[in-house]
Amino acid sequence: MRDRRFDWIYDLQKEPVRDVICRRFAEELARELGAWPPPLVEWVSEELRQRWAAGLAERPRPEVLRLALRLARLDLERRFEAEERLLGHEGPAALRSPADEAACHLLVRFVTEKCLGLKEWAEGARLTRADLVGAVERVERALFPG
Repeated sequence: MRDRRFDWIYDLQKEPVRDVICRRFAEELARELGAWPPPLVEWVSEELRQRWAAGLAERPRPEVLRLALRLARLDLERRFEAEERLLGHEGPAALRSPADEAACHLLVRFVTEKCLGLKEWAEGARLTRADLVGAVERVERALFPG
């Protein structure tokens, strides 16, 4: 008679390395964005910190964060015209104050720089921009379930 206690092991499927990397990266990025302000890295100069001080002062509204994640995805896809259209169409409703604009700009830069840094760091995994866009989509699903 076969011992069925470990049958669940046979049901496990291998997950490609790039998927594991993107999943864990998205989980970490969602945690960083959930704790405001996100940790600023070396690419943010003192001049930029002063310019974005209003955006760093308080947690951005969910509409601002959602817009920033959508803009970051478009930026990673290099769809700059679509990015400008989105900003022109939804920007005025979501970005109601200079603090909102500063937070959105900071978030777009933060997310895209983190993604491009991951791509460089995980060079052997051969991450594509589509993988990075998928990771940002996972971040959005983690922050805004449902």
